Amino acid sequence: MRKKYIITWLFSILSTGLLLMSCNKNFLEKPRGGTFTVDTVFRTKLNADGAIAQMYNLCVPSGLVQNSSNDIPRPDAPTDEIYYIHPTYDWVGATWNLATYCTGNETVDGTIDRGGFGSHYLGIRQANLVIKHIAEVTDADATYKSQAIGQALFCRAMQHFELFRLYGGIPLVTEPLDGTQKLGIRRSSVATTVDSIVSWCDQASALLPSTWGVADYGKITSLAAKALKARVLLYAASPLYNTPSTMQANIDGIRFGDGRDSVLAYPTYDKGRWLTAANAAKDVIDAAPSSGVALYNTHKPETTPHDDSYAGLGDYEAVSNVYANSELILVNTLNQDAKGGFFWGNWLSSKVREGKWAIKNNVPIEFMQQYEKRDGTKWTLPLNSTGDDLPTWIQTLNLDPRFYQTVLYDGMWYNSTRGVLTYYLGDGGHYPTTLFGSSDAGDDGYALETYKFVARIDNFNDAHFAWPVFRLAEFYLSYAEALNEYQGPSGDPTHYLNLIRERAGMPDKNIASQDDFRDAVQNERTIELAYEGFRLNDLERWLKAYSVLNETLHGIQTKANASSGTLKRNWKIVSFMTRVFPKKYYYMPFPSADVSENYLGDGDSWNGQNPGW
Repeated sequence: MRKKYIITWLFSILSTGLLLMSCNKNFLEKPRGGTFTVDTVFRTKLNADGAIAQMYNLCVPSGLVQNSSNDIPRPDAPTDEIYYIHPTYDWVGATWNLATYCTGNETVDGTIDRGGFGSHYLGIRQANLVIKHIAEVTDADATYKSQAIGQALFCRAMQHFELFRLYGGIPLVTEPLDGTQKLGIRRSSVATTVDSIVSWCDQASALLPSTWGVADYGKITSLAAKALKARVLLYAASPLYNTPSTMQANIDGIRFGDGRDSVLAYPTYDKGRWLTAANAAKDVIDAAPSSGVALYNTHKPETTPHDDSYAGLGDYEAVSNVYANSELILVNTLNQDAKGGFFWGNWLSSKVREGKWAIKNNVPIEFMQQYEKRDGTKWTLPLNSTGDDLPTWIQTLNLDPRFYQTVLYDGMWYNSTRGVLTYYLGDGGHYPTTLFGSSDAGDDGYALETYKFVARIDNFNDAHFAWPVFRLAEFYLSYAEALNEYQGPSGDPTHYLNLIRERAGMPDKNIASQDDFRDAVQNERTIELAYEGFRLNDLERWLKAYSVLNETLHGIQTKANASSGTLKRNWKIVSFMTRVFPKKYYYMPFPSADVSENYLGDGDSWNGQNPGW
């Protein structure tokens, strides 16, 4: 029986009584009355555990849906990784404003910030409550209290980072505001925001253990705090915030061009920020062994055909399918709890998991072509391409093994229950269109769907999933990226890039050019971390979102053909939709209610809103 983090069950039994937080998104909301108050919560260790559970629930992110159909879209749905049929499925993620975002029509009060701007401050407030009051617990020892503070410092840092990656410099809150006073906390500069988050990570790391017991799997460790620090510093060193002179043209239209830009970026480029980021990533790599963390590599790069057991998994697929595997630094374990709501929401709207009606996570060919061929070469698919046997063609492409462990296709054997998948348009009565090849929009025949974090093995066992907040491979690639920007690709950058490629079964890259290595490591990150919530922010921090996400997405459509006496899957390229990414999208807008309070800017000539909104 798998051990689950104790916080998950504590939260489930205490959350209804511990009304420390309102469901209202106003982050100034003070504690409601009732049986429990702040004083009573922080009187006993049992109650304090519930407060910490609530903090985890509010602060540790997850891309897996828990109880609500409103959170259906995968984190990467706004990018070229996913297409939901437009406009038929524009209702998907309506509370996340996905359709308006993807068509370039996002508004200040309807953004893709899940939960909204204020929801982050609910988590920050809960963390600040723990920091302020944990000393009052009468039946807990000093170690418990210091570790609680360490976890809270991490959680505060995590939610400030979540705000930073969306908005730029933001108000920094280090006290549990009680809701009675006017906020009056202005946006901090990018420099101050980053320095503060890094400082909290350092403090948290010093207070937290390198490992916890098995029963406490999922608790924040010192390594997780180092990982958050490294991620923050990588972002801070990137062109969106640390813009080199060679990329000044890329920021036209996304900055103010005056002193207000301090909340959007550093005033000048500093190559040393890349070295700082590289050192932080290397610190994660060096500290990993003492936390029992290592790259998951059994030297099995490919999944065994027609095998839906754990033993058949390729190493890359195993990383997301083997619970508590060695590569995971921090995971969100809430997916282990019993779920409510719609099952197709819990299953990430996956057609293959539902087996009948579902939205389907269609994969555009624009993203498919990010995967190299097995020999390491690039390839392109002309839009007039056709064929008469899709599964044979896809296998003949001989792509990076990670493609076949991430994306399914019409004619692929999936597992013992589904067998060979039938995503095709039907051929009369011989091979009629199945539920896999149709949708609310009618018969579509869209033939590619991602199945990462969708159950395939062990009889559709969903219980082995936990959302990877941090895993070690990220920091191999972060180190390679940052050190290349500082010194070029020779030595460690090439070494750590190739460690990831070797695990995947791909040939080494030996690149002399800094620019060419930059392209290589960015592509490697795109593939290795696919469907884990990185794509949008990576494109933004590289200042590539405007060029990549203003495009028409296309897919592969198949149609059954039995004219030869044997079922064939004829295929062709079809248009999906045109995505629109205005330059103002590089920074999310603050809600109109907060802007109208006139505390975000200087309180006089500027209301604090981001450019273009």
